[in-house]
Amino acid sequence: MAALAKMALEVPMLHAGHVLLVDDASAARPAYARALTDAGFLVTKARGGKEALRQLEKGAFDVLLADVRIPEKDGLALLEDVHALSPDLPVVVMVSELNNQFAVDAAELGAVQYLQKPFDQELLRRSIRRAVRLKQAKRDRTHVDPLGRRREAPVRMNATKVKNQMGHVLDRVIQGEIVLITRHETPKAAVIPMAEFDKLSRPAGDRLGALSSKYDAMLARMQTAAARQGMKAAFDASPKQLAQAARAFARRRG
Repeated sequence: MAALAKMALEVPMLHAGHVLLVDDASAARPAYARALTDAGFLVTKARGGKEALRQLEKGAFDVLLADVRIPEKDGLALLEDVHALSPDLPVVVMVSELNNQFAVDAAELGAVQYLQKPFDQELLRRSIRRAVRLKQAKRDRTHVDPLGRRREAPVRMNATKVKNQMGHVLDRVIQGEIVLITRHETPKAAVIPMAEFDKLSRPAGDRLGALSSKYDAMLARMQTAAARQGMKAAFDASPKQLAQAARAFARRRG
């Protein structure tokens, strides 16, 4: 029994999604976390924008739940940093009041849902479930390249963020993602996993190998006694003889 209990502790529990909760309101944060934990979510709490960014650098999350009134950063500034660090992370924003300009700006930075406080726990759980489904659907979405290979769409990051977050970029590439490095929204470079590099380089290598084999076979035929004699005759032939040989060859080809 003790061995079974130990095994149970060592087996990681499945969860409905990993939520990063950013809220400085000490009274509300535990209530939000408890409601999501009871619904099967794994919740990591952060008291402010800087702590939230540190958590994002350390681990992978399925959704960010953030209050726009947090210390150190206003809501949009936090969303800008989060979007640069993890462009595919959906965000659920908690607001006291909502205006159209904020809604448009936040949506451009990954916001998929807005919750106007106060809200009930069931509405919170429904919003987080929807955001997690969006993340999973985006993760599963693939595209087919011209060579027929299926792979996930590349992640786009600007050059400044890549320089500042190189460890995070390398982690994503090691996990199999392709990162496009942009400057002024234009892709300038790509960081790719070795598996993708092998796929891209193998066809060219195969073609070169085939050409090399054909070339080797041609050289082998040229080394026979008959081939050498024929080449010597061609070098020694007069222009008239070469013209006659060309007409004879054309007649044989029909």
